[in-house]
Amino acid sequence: MVLAVEEITNISRHIQEETTRMLWAVSAGICEFHGCTNRLYTHHVTKENVNLAQRAHIYAFSEGGKRFSRLFARKKINDIENLMLLCGACHDLVDSDSTDYSAEALLAMKKEHEDRIERLTSIKPDLQSEVVIYNANIANGAIKVSDFAANEAVTPERYPARIRPINLSPDLHLYDNEENYWSVMSKHLDQVFAAHESAIKDKHISVFSVAPQPLLFKLGTLLNRNYDVDVRQSQGDISSWHWQGGTTKSIELQLLEPPPQGSACEKAALTIEITARLSDEEVAALFNDCRTYRIVADTCSPSAIKNKADIRAVLDIYREVLNKIRLECAPNVQIAFLPIAPASVSIEAGRQLMKGDPAVTVYDRNFQTKEWVPALSFNKKEEQNEY
Repeated sequence: MVLAVEEITNISRHIQEETTRMLWAVSAGICEFHGCTNRLYTHHVTKENVNLAQRAHIYAFSEGGKRFSRLFARKKINDIENLMLLCGACHDLVDSDSTDYSAEALLAMKKEHEDRIERLTSIKPDLQSEVVIYNANIANGAIKVSDFAANEAVTPERYPARIRPINLSPDLHLYDNEENYWSVMSKHLDQVFAAHESAIKDKHISVFSVAPQPLLFKLGTLLNRNYDVDVRQSQGDISSWHWQGGTTKSIELQLLEPPPQGSACEKAALTIEITARLSDEEVAALFNDCRTYRIVADTCSPSAIKNKADIRAVLDIYREVLNKIRLECAPNVQIAFLPIAPASVSIEAGRQLMKGDPAVTVYDRNFQTKEWVPALSFNKKEEQNEY
């Protein structure tokens, strides 16, 4: 094989318009000479908008120019890699006979400047969100959140990180009246969450869930306060999850405190009654040996939670009550927790549970017997007895 060497002699000084646009973009219209902050699109005195930029060759265009090198490919002489955007003063400086700026020095300036511009323009909020769906059978039926409804609800504030959301839902035909329902469902949620934890860690997470209250609380303990989570709430029907504007008067909550007792109590009951209200007789029958705390909405409704402020209003009182229980009851107090609340509240209640809080057992109403029964326990210590 014979290689032909051709000398290129007809290189034009013309710089392509596309190259000029790219040079403006990577420099952000600021002189690329190290330490110079001159804007190349505004006069520094009059502030008039005017193009003051000069396109300077790093390796000289012609043999008589400064920094000429026969080793630099002539056909690349007008490429962006060999050009800097400079103000007139800096261009004159680097090309002056009385200064000695090498091509290597100018290339280092160009890289440092353009790298800094790239870093600074990359500082912006990450609007992607990992959409997480969790569905589980309620009573003898299943209500499922669709991928489309969840993905559509996070926009325009955020954007789904993937086409198909992360789905933690079990593929089981179990119902909450079956004997091993709670243990099986709890174990499954632990396993599937562990499988996806690396994908959602350090990411923003948008949660959409329809499930029995104890499993919602369980999901909240997994997506605890170490995660950046936005727990969503359906608005009217399962296909609508966009937050509503304003705050609702229906979420003005009352804290119904228990009567004072002479000695520290080792058992406490806590209810959150927002979707519906329990009768006083039902509460008394359930927790006759407990010091009982009730958080009750003025107007109970399944559609009480309209926005994040509504959830915050509930959580503030919930956290206050947990602290009161720690102060007013025995150190080893156990809490029977009975939430009758929208899914978002129950998940957030689980997220707020801290290691220093008392043991909590979440109750659920059996759809066949209509009885409230203990379902799942959290923060349980070996020395404590179950309800």
